[in-house]
Amino acid sequence: MPVTLVVDALLDQGEDAVWFIPTLDVFPNGFRVNVVLLLNPHKQQDIQTRIHRGPMGMMRIGVRFADGRVGGQGLHYGPHGVPKDGEGLPTEPFVGFGGGGGGSGGWHFSAWVYPLPPDGPLEIFVALPAPASGEFSAVVDGSAVRTAATRARVIWT
Repeated sequence: MPVTLVVDALLDQGEDAVWFIPTLDVFPNGFRVNVVLLLNPHKQQDIQTRIHRGPMGMMRIGVRFADGRVGGQGLHYGPHGVPKDGEGLPTEPFVGFGGGGGGSGGWHFSAWVYPLPPDGPLEIFVALPAPASGEFSAVVDGSAVRTAATRARVIWT
């Protein structure tokens, strides 16, 4: 079972929407980044119309570990094409799409990151689609992620 690490990092706030990372779900060997989009309730019908009029692109999530390793050149749907060791484990940080959903008031998205970061700053980058635009980042303490991982429990082996 994962341990929830509260992040509460604001990525972008505008007239139409707010993007933020509320939490990370930390497992013994990696973590899930949770990204939330909340729409201005006074404008949500107009925003929904604009979003559905044209293609809403996918967000991109990436990480930079304290040791300089980076991962996430967009969201992958599996670890295909990522360099692996002899046991099939990725040798560089892997970021993969974890799912999402939503409705009239906003959306939530997640991405799986492997492995756990080393101690030090962990930068999480999120490139946002409309109604926001641009790349934003949040810094999380890698040591806090590692500590949370020690409290996570393996359910199935």
